[in-house]
Formats: sequence, C-alpha cells, structure tokens
Amino acid sequence: MKSFTTEEVAKHNSANDIWIIIDGKVYDVTEFVNDHPGGKKVLVKEAGKDASKKFSQFHNESVLTKVASKFQIGVVADAKL
Repeated sequence: MKSFTTEEVAKHNSANDIWIIIDGKVYDVTEFVNDHPGGKKVLVKEAGKDASKKFSQFHNESVLTKVASKFQIGVVADAKL
C-alpha cells in the first residue's frame, strides 16, 4: 500500500479532488462524494484533513470495512496512531 505525507493529502482539498485521513489511512472519496448519505458538504469540508474524530462521531467501525475500504488508496507515512 502506498504511503503519503499529511502534506500530500492536504493538496487534495477541493470538491473535485477529496482525500481524507481516517485512523492513519488515506481515502480518495472524490467518486463517493455525491453518494455520501450525510451530503457532499461534509466531505468537502474535511477534504485534505485528518477526519478521524469527525468520522467516529457519526459512524461506527463497520462503515470503514463495508463502505470505505474500497476508497482506501494508502496510509499516512507520518501517522501518529
């Protein structure tokens, strides 16, 4: 699996290019943004950031394995878990 720095992830912070970090894993959710049950705005606001705390407020762990896993593109090289 590819490694990315937080700086690399931070560059993907627009409505047409959305990468987020959850628990040290990098997800490209650009293609999912219009299907997100919580709306597009939520993902765009977190684009390029570590969304771990926000994610855990609204989702349980099974969402990562059932839905998000197919969007994982790598891990954060400088992650502090």
